[in-house]
Amino acid sequence: MEIAFSHNLWGLILLISLLLAAGITGLLYHKLEENRELSRQQLLVLKILRFMSVFLVAILFTGPLVKTIKKITQQPVVLLAVDNSRSMTGLKERDEKIARLGEVVENLTEGLKNRFEVITYTFGEHTLTNANPLYDERSSDYSDMLETVYNNHFNQNTGALVIIGDGIVNQGENPLNNVRKYGYPVYTIGTGDTTSFKDVRIEDVRVNRTAFSGNKFPVEADIRINGFQGRNFRFDIYHRGEKCFSRNIQATLPAFFLTVPLMLDATGSGLQHYSAVIDPDPGEQNRSNNSFPFVINVLENKQRILILSQGVHPDAGALKNALEQQINYEAELYTSEPYPSDLSEYNLLILNQIPSSSQSGRLLLDESGKHRIPILMVIGTQTFLPQFNAWGLGVEIAPRAGDFEEAQVSLNEGFALFSLSDALRENLTRYPPLKVPFARYSLDPEYQTAFFQKIKNIATPGPLMTFGVFDGRKSGIIFGEGIWRWRLYNYTISGSHTEFNELIDKMVQYLALRDNEDNFMVGFKPVYQETEPVVLTAEVYNDAYEMVNTSEVSITLRDSSLREYPYVFDKSSRFYRLNAGMFPPGNYTFLAKTTLGPTEYTETGNFAVMPVNMEMTDLQANHRILFQIAHETNGEFFPEEQAALVIDEIMDNDKIRNTNYFQTMVNEMINLRWIFFVLLFLLGIEWFLRKFWGIY
Repeated sequence: MEIAFSHNLWGLILLISLLLAAGITGLLYHKLEENRELSRQQLLVLKILRFMSVFLVAILFTGPLVKTIKKITQQPVVLLAVDNSRSMTGLKERDEKIARLGEVVENLTEGLKNRFEVITYTFGEHTLTNANPLYDERSSDYSDMLETVYNNHFNQNTGALVIIGDGIVNQGENPLNNVRKYGYPVYTIGTGDTTSFKDVRIEDVRVNRTAFSGNKFPVEADIRINGFQGRNFRFDIYHRGEKCFSRNIQATLPAFFLTVPLMLDATGSGLQHYSAVIDPDPGEQNRSNNSFPFVINVLENKQRILILSQGVHPDAGALKNALEQQINYEAELYTSEPYPSDLSEYNLLILNQIPSSSQSGRLLLDESGKHRIPILMVIGTQTFLPQFNAWGLGVEIAPRAGDFEEAQVSLNEGFALFSLSDALRENLTRYPPLKVPFARYSLDPEYQTAFFQKIKNIATPGPLMTFGVFDGRKSGIIFGEGIWRWRLYNYTISGSHTEFNELIDKMVQYLALRDNEDNFMVGFKPVYQETEPVVLTAEVYNDAYEMVNTSEVSITLRDSSLREYPYVFDKSSRFYRLNAGMFPPGNYTFLAKTTLGPTEYTETGNFAVMPVNMEMTDLQANHRILFQIAHETNGEFFPEEQAALVIDEIMDNDKIRNTNYFQTMVNEMINLRWIFFVLLFLLGIEWFLRKFWGIY
């Protein structure tokens, strides 16, 4: 223990304290008449007691610090992580396997807790501490468990990690990427059956979540067949109980894998349920993976597109021709007035070189704004830029020389509003240049630039095409004329207009597809997995279409059995958000309500929660990954029947031992409790002796 003063003049402090204690002691006991009855020894004892108590009080007033060094011994921590997924118990004898696994965990815990602190984890979809394993989670994420364990104990005296699992990894990253930073051994205990048994399964089905009625949509199915070389199987897809696709598949190898691409017709409207099925074989042990359900949201209405052009122009014709190739678009082109009087019937308004010097187009903008119709602007040599800037679309073009220049495409890799095929992205940079204004461009942050201008082979920050949501409606701007040359160039290099049509389709699909057209919007996904929470968002707009969140938004979810789940949205910034948690598989509808002023707004919708069958797709244990994890950390792998040997390995590891470290503690002396009792003792003894010896 060391005593330190917070002041540099500690010597002077001690001297003053000594003089103060001596002075008070002298005043009380030196040559006073009442002290004549005391002997010299008695007087000396009282002087010493008073001197020490006054000196101690004086020192305490100066705020001295006491520094102590404490030795702390930290017991090693052994971590035990148990795979809590369904595959751990397989298809048969589930209760017996759960009991056996429970014995393994209990024996390890009992054998290690006498020398080590044992902390237990369970992992699967999530990693939890000290949870009772039920072996019912629907996926296995080893990487999340390893990362969680490392973060929770990186500064502790961790001796070892013991993993009990079957090695089946079907979620997250490769766990080997996570263990390379471990500074302690990982021992793995392999459970389950590593025998390769006969199995026919559908591993995955990939599909777009949205399609238009009457169109075709792509589907890709991954099929794996083990142990049936030379056998034929029938792969079917059913919709509403009727077969809509069928194909015979022959397994040409003992371990056969095939991806089946196909196109299906989008029929009906709303959420459409499909089921991919491959015929099981009598020799299969696991038949739960022979089917794979999936859902697609079919939009039934066509998108009506109105194209208004300042006179006849090849760009307007190119846009109309591209849109007519899509069955879900109905395009109308007008090159002069009168224009249609009711713009509310259209899903997208395209203005080619409007406003111009002869036509302001202000009425068109105001009318479309009332109905929040998305707008696509094409800027050209006839566009009257001062009028365009006055429209207040969040974009300003300030001409520098009143002239135009040629600009090619420079891709923006960060653009994410819609995606383009690799072939189109590769060829776009070689497409002919557009005529763009030689100007300074200012864009509102709500816009995202899809393509920048590349002038004389130099990429510039000037936008060539930009898209976003401004003042509550989707807007897009093409800052140059001449896209008809793109359509012609596409035909020249490939003999078709496929890439050009794809570009126009993606642009229009983003702009024309609106979830809602009133003051109340609810955002949600048409399909959720049963392992993910159902998250919904809501937006409320006043009559000026300004986003507000002053009112409360409530929602009632209803499942297929008409059971209701009421919720209230949380307010976040200017919008609303609701995390309703995870729901069992099935179809759900909702009714959301809010009140803005005297008006009540409602919004309805439906979504599906799909079952997750990853754990039961492949039940063959993968002890190789467990061996690699152990080897990477200088640990060791043990089969389940040798689990008890893990205890001996950890006990015999001389690197796993107690860790001693010293902790320096600094405290003010006045906060030490024993100082109070010392002072109380000195003053109390002095008081007692004065009374006892007759000094009052």
